[in-house]
Amino acid sequence: MDFHLTLNQKPWTGPTPDPNLTLLQFLRREGLTGAKEGCAEGDCGACSIALLDHDATGQSTWRSINSCLVPVLTLHGRELLTSEGIGCPGKLHPVQKSMVNHHGSQCGYCTPGFICSLYEGYQRPGLQTQAQLTEQLAGNLCRCTGYRAITEAAVEALAQRPAEPAAPPACSIKPNASPGLRRPDTLTELLQLRSTHPDFPIIAGSTELGLEITKKFRTFPGLLSTDAVPELHVLRRTATHWETGAAVTLTNINDAIGPEFPSLSKMLWLFGSRPIRNRATLGGNLATASPIGDSAPVLLALGASLVLASPSGQRTIPLAEFFTGYRQTVMRPDELMTTIVIPRHLPGRAQFYKVSKRREMDISTVSAAFRIATDAVGLVTEARLAYGGVAATPARALKTEAALIGKPLEATAEILALLDSE
Repeated sequence: MDFHLTLNQKPWTGPTPDPNLTLLQFLRREGLTGAKEGCAEGDCGACSIALLDHDATGQSTWRSINSCLVPVLTLHGRELLTSEGIGCPGKLHPVQKSMVNHHGSQCGYCTPGFICSLYEGYQRPGLQTQAQLTEQLAGNLCRCTGYRAITEAAVEALAQRPAEPAAPPACSIKPNASPGLRRPDTLTELLQLRSTHPDFPIIAGSTELGLEITKKFRTFPGLLSTDAVPELHVLRRTATHWETGAAVTLTNINDAIGPEFPSLSKMLWLFGSRPIRNRATLGGNLATASPIGDSAPVLLALGASLVLASPSGQRTIPLAEFFTGYRQTVMRPDELMTTIVIPRHLPGRAQFYKVSKRREMDISTVSAAFRIATDAVGLVTEARLAYGGVAATPARALKTEAALIGKPLEATAEILALLDSE
């Protein structure tokens, strides 16, 4: 079966590539050398390209992603732009022209990646503030120009956006059954394929699996994609809770749920860069069961639960019961995480804290999320204290939570002593 995609507004068709060939390697092999390899782990953004995807409402939108982490085979049938394809032949796009006007490029190594990230920002009508612009560019590293010229170029380009920008092309993600890529369009089929292809890893955003390929040099005979399974891309609000599919990107989760859960939004702000969040999924972050994964403490404090599915049915468990050991969970070999359920209208206030060597785009040394509710006179009525990086699994401080009930928050000395003993 031939492999095809739309590359820089032109159809491309060829032999099915190796499942372990990254998009970056593919592009450079095709002579599109604007995207560069800097770190091969999604930190520098030199490899950034723009991928046509869906936003939190299901509408088509352009997203900047790290091409160094994505197996090109997973993009079968998709549409993407590199820096060479942005703008019209013989005419620079506003983000390119502004970069020239403000001397935002010196050696040029990082420039194509900046252009692709700025192209996403140009398409975002909600990008209005300096903080949002900083977040848009946080995944792109420049070592020689300095960011002032690039920021000035971005401000000029964004000011030129039309009041009613042209709608992006429709984004269609269809099922596929090539030898190296199985992309089913039902959860039932995905579960069946997992049993018949146990050596095919399940791939969603590939921000974790991509590192297995680029850093650990692992090879896989094929891949099981979640891209076309509707149940894994649900974003649904009810009167009592939010349901988010395990394969929903972190960007879309933040856009949909972040305003209601500031602690979750703060965690996502510090979770990698925007190109990483444009691909990474909440289900993937939880399923890795890392003790320093950023999402677990917040979700533990919010009382989240998980829906696990297997060929024999579904079960729902509290997130607090999910982790059993270092990178171990209660999921059986035939199970998949399908949904994360987050309760709404929780009492009290919640907050997230993270200690890391860098404020952004770095793994946690330790993280914590707290949710505390008090009564009219200031006594604690409900407490959840969740931590990452302090044990083999993300964990709640259950003894301290119990001891807080009925006490004023000012009773810190007694509480801290108990917390030290947990």
